Amino acid sequence: MNRPIEHPDTCPVESREPMADGRHSFPRQEKRTSAFFDRLAAIGQMILIVLGCASIASACNVPVFRFALERWRPDPYRVTVIHRGPLTDADQALITELETRQEKLALNVAVRTIDLSKLNDTDRGFVAVLRDAPLPSLVVHYPTHLRIPTPVWSGPLSAESIARVSASPLRQEIVRRLVDGQTAVWLLLECGQAEKDDAATTLVQQQLTKLEQELKLPELTDASEDKLLAATPLKLGFSLLRVPRSDAEQPLTQMLLNSESDLAETSEPMVFPVFGRGRALLPLIGAGVTANNIHDSAAFLVGACSCEVKEQNPGFDLLLAADWDVLLTQDGVPLTAASNRGQVPQGDAELVPIPSGASKTTETVTVETVHSNLWIFLGLLFAGAIAILGLSARR
Repeated sequence: MNRPIEHPDTCPVESREPMADGRHSFPRQEKRTSAFFDRLAAIGQMILIVLGCASIASACNVPVFRFALERWRPDPYRVTVIHRGPLTDADQALITELETRQEKLALNVAVRTIDLSKLNDTDRGFVAVLRDAPLPSLVVHYPTHLRIPTPVWSGPLSAESIARVSASPLRQEIVRRLVDGQTAVWLLLECGQAEKDDAATTLVQQQLTKLEQELKLPELTDASEDKLLAATPLKLGFSLLRVPRSDAEQPLTQMLLNSESDLAETSEPMVFPVFGRGRALLPLIGAGVTANNIHDSAAFLVGACSCEVKEQNPGFDLLLAADWDVLLTQDGVPLTAASNRGQVPQGDAELVPIPSGASKTTETVTVETVHSNLWIFLGLLFAGAIAILGLSARR
């Protein structure tokens, strides 16, 4: 949710000198200088300059939303089948279907089964809250690293349940629009009060239309870091989808509402920008749905990549039925950006390095060359520092 950021007081009040008007000033400190510390400061500045140059050299101008579309594999939702004793052939066939889609990355899930007749200590605590559920049951949880204990959805193991959890009309439309190249699909989760929902819809739609004209995509260079991998056209475009709190979209509604602990208690419309392969930013809510907040979210998605790993970006992934590498194909050849395609992800989500944004005139070199030259230079720099310190000591 949108909450004010509280900055800790970096200097306790007791350590400040009171002024005549009741305010506090920082106490004066004795100025200490020496050739030793001056040389260390100079060395530190040189190291920072070198590191800064290295980060510029390995920069890329691919927008965040496009980098996410091509490179970020969606985090897997945990799907658990709970049963007692042997499964029927029909039940096993349903589980095999889920596992097959998991292996092909056509559905971002990680499937496992729990037999109540063979419980271990870990699973005993997991199923304790589900003792009244019909067996066999299908229970869906968020990806592990989000640490959200609330299930997204649960129900009997059946073909209907699997279809409902895997896809819905709105989720299929989200996939279609993102594959088509839209920058982001903005989901407006309705609160059920028509006046509030309509007002939020009007505001968001007006701002998105305005931002499509005002925002600019970063200019790509001929550097390898700026090469696009997908056949999808690079363009700036936003759209809005209203999400009713209906039975047909219940799994999607639950994914959005349970992403934070207090959203389910909120009776206000919520807006979730969705980009990449179905990654949703945390919502703008009620009074937080403003022109400035919409602009800031959109500008982040359109800006050049500046983050280092996927999970350092805000948001969470939706559960979507989509074989992204095939849908984003170039000349019929699936993308190879996800080198671990076909492997079942374990533990925390995949971390994807992203270079910093840079201007078109920046000289580019390969990352391997930068790292090699950097370590050589730092080694020489360290040797020089030792020599300087040695001379200082002799004096």
